[in-house]
Amino acid sequence: MIKISRKFFFLNVHEYWFSYYPGFWSIFGLNAFNHIRTDLKNPFLVKVPNYTVALDLSKSKEQILEDFSRTFNRLVRNSEKEGVKCYFDQDSSKFVNFFNEFAPAKGIPKETIERVKSYGPSFKISYAELDGQLLATHTYLVDQGQKIVRLMHSASMRFDERFDSNKIGRANKYLFYYDMLAFKDQGILSFDFGGYHETHSDKVIESLLKFKLDFGAEKKTTANYFSIPYYLLRKIYVLLGFYKKD
Repeated sequence: MIKISRKFFFLNVHEYWFSYYPGFWSIFGLNAFNHIRTDLKNPFLVKVPNYTVALDLSKSKEQILEDFSRTFNRLVRNSEKEGVKCYFDQDSSKFVNFFNEFAPAKGIPKETIERVKSYGPSFKISYAELDGQLLATHTYLVDQGQKIVRLMHSASMRFDERFDSNKIGRANKYLFYYDMLAFKDQGILSFDFGGYHETHSDKVIESLLKFKLDFGAEKKTTANYFSIPYYLLRKIYVLLGFYKKD
């Protein structure tokens, strides 16, 4: 089970990923249980559907690439031929610096080292680089017990005019393929790309959905469960505008 604890003003809130634990404090504390794949019959929890896209990693490595769209398959192979290097690196400062250069152009909130470190050892960071220049980065939450990995961040240099955006796009797709194979080797069975809706909205971002499906993934529905105190606090969080874009 992955547990993440954070402060909301003076309150301690807790997020649990992929698993639910029963008990008094689970329903009356400030708790969220994210990405649960079983149906919880608990009247004291608020259920919110979670629409996501996931890839089956039990397939062979060759089949994983073969199931990419024809275009993605070609771009991944081209990026590999260009000499793009992919690797994992747990340097939080390195990731935050790279991500925060990308975030304003994308219109998403910046990250902090404290928030990144709060994910604990289950948080993994991967990079793609060419000739010593970082081109793209991904982060994940990995649950070895549930054999699932979920994408948390994806950033690249595609908004930087100094770089060829097509080359960046190829490197980003190649990095996804590299990540999939690395997690498969660790025994992970499900590669979750995350959702395809606008934050706190039912509006589908069609381009984002198509991008994820082009990796051969499929739409899935899980659920997030919130204790009532957490759910109300979350509503206040949204009303106060903490989810507004930078």
